[in-house]
Amino acid sequence: MKKFKNIVVITGTYKTREGQEKKRYQTIGSVFLDDNDNLKIKIDSIPIVDGGWTGWANCYELEEREAPKAPKGGFEDMDDKIPF
Repeated sequence: MKKFKNIVVITGTYKTREGQEKKRYQTIGSVFLDDNDNLKIKIDSIPIVDGGWTGWANCYELEEREAPKAPKGGFEDMDDKIPF
């Protein structure tokens, strides 16, 4: 099976630093496509929503995520010359 889409619900709202109201989203599961082109749904969690969940969920395309950048560590950015 191949993961096809994410299942997402709106769980509430929040305000940005500028005071703009935005919706808060939570991924609750995934839609898969099997070898026979049948859709399979896997729910991972039941959403906790302000005022109760309406039962509606949205399916969104999978997002390509960048690989996390390795943190700078050690002394890679220092000169090789020892000052003493």
